[in-house]
Amino acid sequence: MKKSLLFILLSIPSICNAKALTSEYAVNLNNYYGYTDYSAPYKSLYKENNINASINLYGKTSYRFDEDYSVSVVGYIMADSNKEVENYNQGKWGEEFYASLESPIGEFSFGQLQNVAYGFAVGAPNVGSYRVNNTDLVNFINNPNWYKKSNKTSYKTLNSTYLNTDGASVKINYITPDYNGLMLGVSYIPDVYSQSGLVSKKAEYKNSDGYVVGAYGLWDVLGYEVETSLGFAEYEDIDNEYSTGISLYRKGFTFGASYRKTKSKDDKYSINKYTLYDAYRDGDVYNVGVSYAIGPFTTGISYFDSKSNVSKNRDKIVSFSNSYDYNKNTTFSFIVAHLESVGETHDNINNSKGYAFILGLELNLWQKFVLYQRI
Repeated sequence: MKKSLLFILLSIPSICNAKALTSEYAVNLNNYYGYTDYSAPYKSLYKENNINASINLYGKTSYRFDEDYSVSVVGYIMADSNKEVENYNQGKWGEEFYASLESPIGEFSFGQLQNVAYGFAVGAPNVGSYRVNNTDLVNFINNPNWYKKSNKTSYKTLNSTYLNTDGASVKINYITPDYNGLMLGVSYIPDVYSQSGLVSKKAEYKNSDGYVVGAYGLWDVLGYEVETSLGFAEYEDIDNEYSTGISLYRKGFTFGASYRKTKSKDDKYSINKYTLYDAYRDGDVYNVGVSYAIGPFTTGISYFDSKSNVSKNRDKIVSFSNSYDYNKNTTFSFIVAHLESVGETHDNINNSKGYAFILGLELNLWQKFVLYQRI
């Protein structure tokens, strides 16, 4: 299921015209082995064999007052085994906790969650759990431009075409009702720092405000399922950001592409040669991909290109990904990806290049049940 559709569907009540208390939970276990064939200059710097395991826990409890109103409490937490390389995008826990209210005038959410533009975003299609945006590929092939470990955070290029600068910071979200396939949203972020975002906890502007607006469209056009997204972010003292994406689906084929641009503000926090640890704040990134699903098998190829406009930092990823749904709870995957990461100097420690070959086993359990219902 597409990420943006999941973002929407999770908020749709399943029991109408009744007072009801329902709960659902999901447990996801991902286990991977990856071998990385680095180019000769980098073989002695990085590990070639990597084993990675993660557990993801999701829970939601909802109370429906009537046909129009319901409240929900949602929690998500995860843990990852990769301790040596902590440039893993969601941090060690990747937690989200928030409450939401559905009403005839739209949905209101408050807590630790993603901004509306991130939730609406579409782009290159995912295959199984593999994604080119916020990719976990860094667990298997090192990218010196993306670093997060302990108190240090350094993103010298953008790691996603989606607006993920604020990560899962505490925020207030509002999303309008669906109107002929179109939804709009707005987010207010009082403190942009988040373990899952791009801003370092030691940055002077980590407590600045942020404002995000987003739009999402889902239409049937000449037999094609068309998804579109737009996003704009104003991060005080940091940067302005723009994103757009499109996805087309027909008869098993999905084509997707997206683009994002960030522009550093011309103030005391503007980017210069002394602050290149967050050179993502003045950069461009795009991706494009296509996948095909037939029965339980899905295969896809994608390309990701990210660069900083104030330095020579650049990342290019080509991915060939495959997944096979053995049953509703078990998925096998195989991924081949090539990364070329270019730093601002010629030092090997600031660059990386090679192929990653990854085998995966994904186990999923989902359950929904009614705690209380009164007609």
